[in-house]
Amino acid sequence: MADIILRAENITKCFGGIRALDKASLSVKKGEVHALVGANGAGKSTLIKIITGAYTSDEGSVYLDGKLMQIHSTFDARALGISAVYQEFSLINTISVAENIFMGKLITRKVGPISQVNWEEINNRSAKILETLGTKINPKDLVGSLSVAQKQMVEIAKALSNDIKVLIMDEPTASLAENDIKQMFEVLRGLQKKGISIIYVSHRLEELPQIANRISVYRDGNYIRTLEIDDAPKQVIIENMVGKKVEQINQQNHSQDEILLETKNLSAKGKFEDINLTLHKGEILGLAGLDGAGRTEIVRALFGADKHDSGQILISDKEVTIKSPRDAKKAGIGFITEDRKEEGAIMGLDISTNIGMTILKELSKHHKLDLNKEKEVSTSYIKSLAIKCSSERQKVGNLSGGNQQKVVVAKWLATKPKILIMDEPTRGIDVGAKNQIYELIHNLSKQGIGIILISSDLPELLQMSNNIVVIAMGRITAKLENKNLNQEILLNYATTGKKMSTGEVN
Repeated sequence: MADIILRAENITKCFGGIRALDKASLSVKKGEVHALVGANGAGKSTLIKIITGAYTSDEGSVYLDGKLMQIHSTFDARALGISAVYQEFSLINTISVAENIFMGKLITRKVGPISQVNWEEINNRSAKILETLGTKINPKDLVGSLSVAQKQMVEIAKALSNDIKVLIMDEPTASLAENDIKQMFEVLRGLQKKGISIIYVSHRLEELPQIANRISVYRDGNYIRTLEIDDAPKQVIIENMVGKKVEQINQQNHSQDEILLETKNLSAKGKFEDINLTLHKGEILGLAGLDGAGRTEIVRALFGADKHDSGQILISDKEVTIKSPRDAKKAGIGFITEDRKEEGAIMGLDISTNIGMTILKELSKHHKLDLNKEKEVSTSYIKSLAIKCSSERQKVGNLSGGNQQKVVVAKWLATKPKILIMDEPTRGIDVGAKNQIYELIHNLSKQGIGIILISSDLPELLQMSNNIVVIAMGRITAKLENKNLNQEILLNYATTGKKMSTGEVN
């Protein structure tokens, strides 16, 4: 036990009548990366929030260096050497990097009888911390001007500004491109060498062999087991997470001859140029590309959320003018955005209200909202999509990530779309919920809905798409039928800008 730095024993936590954790445990060694895995709702987030003082446990104990900890707040945890970097950043965009790093603990100096903030010292210390992370971020830059990957580094620097023993990372790679992930892994390995322990929460099981030493699995609020990384192939982890063997869902092709959507030379200055896409009835069309390639910008223009400068959009062979999401909805296009919490759903409102907001006209009767009809529509989607909830009046923010995503899908299915754009539909959800989303996509394609699927997870694109269009620097570099494709081929087109080759499709 001498090498165990942090130990949680018999942690129990209830929210109302729901038991989020039931006598759960965790043991973390000094200088290891210890991954926590489990389905949405397994209790991982609750456990780390108890360790960091954001929640208080109903039962159980947490020990640091063998001593029982009395943690009543995140300030207590930080003072003891425990800090967390969450998926949703806790940074203020309108102030500098250095101010964010030393927020709540600004260094002061005496100028006569008056204490003043010592900005020179704050900037110098911030620069040193950032230098240890191998990043060239200027501590005087505004956080709002940084990329997602740079903001991640600022969050880590903020944690390291304390005397840290345990760093908790919650879904750290969810929004990062491949190169940024590699850089972050190098940073974490450097922290390991300094003896810092890292608790690493992730749904991306394929990355765990690259960074984790051990893995602890949780299910339905219970601790299941801890595995050495060499004894934890992906399938073993999945079976422990869900309690049964999970069959992989393979590609299905329900594509028909009828063309639902066509773009001709669609362009937006500085974003994308000469985009020519064709989507058939029942087709799953994948868009591949690196972060910043222009995939999201293209589909946002298709949906009228952003402007395009030139080019044509045709729906069922008829040119349409789409200048707003309302125009897109009228044309039969639905859009599941990549950020469900910011743009996909209103977390503070209930399921029924979220689903009904896209079809208010259909739900209105004599200029009043027919609440009975709204309930009927929402309960039908709750049933058909197997949304796990207490009722249609449960707030979306209180659902698991996978069920939140299903509500966003339901919201757009209620509009009866011909075309459904899905931008990163499985980001941040567990493997069980992913399979449910995959099954849903196949069912929609069977019904003749054309689907444009954007995913940074290349195995997911290869698993689901009938055809794949690769985007690099705002241009199409390849149109490929999904036969005998692999990640290397897609990455080649995504990184070299090389033009069309064998396997091209129209």
